[in-house]
Amino acid sequence: MGSRPLTLLFLAGLLAAPLAHAETGVIQGEVRIVVQKPDGSTQPKEDRSGVVVYVTGYTEEPPTEVARMNQRNKTFFPAVLPIVVGQRVDFANEDVVLHNVFSRSVARRFDAGKSRPGESYFETFNKTGIVDVYCDIHEQMVATLVVVPNRAFAVTDKDGRFVLRGVKTGRHPLFAVHRRDAKSDIARAEVVVEAGGTTTATLELTETRADDTHLDKRGRKYVPRADYSAKSSL
Repeated sequence: MGSRPLTLLFLAGLLAAPLAHAETGVIQGEVRIVVQKPDGSTQPKEDRSGVVVYVTGYTEEPPTEVARMNQRNKTFFPAVLPIVVGQRVDFANEDVVLHNVFSRSVARRFDAGKSRPGESYFETFNKTGIVDVYCDIHEQMVATLVVVPNRAFAVTDKDGRFVLRGVKTGRHPLFAVHRRDAKSDIARAEVVVEAGGTTTATLELTETRADDTHLDKRGRKYVPRADYSAKSSL
């Protein structure tokens, strides 16, 4: 007698799991990129990696794990990082020199100050949008954070392919955003996701120019600086 309620709860859990799965679907497809030349002509881009594809229309709690963007060899890794609104990011200095991480973007303004090798700076992003990330010491360091409302997102591979799993059923706007140093518009499409089904979509981006020119954290042009080693003072 005493075990019957537990048995019923167990059975209810088994029934609920397939039901929850059936309330979501998959979106897969391809992002095509054409590069516009100075003379106005265009050509297809071979490497179509680094494009963030995501849906809007509903929100989800962010993952508990902390996302990570490393600084290594005077470069941000990864160069593009999608996160869910409310998620925390660890900007870790894995280099042998001092770095700085900052953004003057509308979606999130912050300044980590200088960090020594082995140090980390943590920042939480509570607003959706595109956040351009730079180093105030090294002008060539450019990265992009794409803060999205839910967990239905992916980053394209070299062939521009993507797969979004666990997408809630319904009609959703689907977006594709390129990294900051590859100027392009945001591609948009409408998709319908059915329970347990797979929806295929193709998005197209036109890359007008590759340019990482930007201002420092004070809004001024960069000036040549000495490279600060790990033993330099802050």
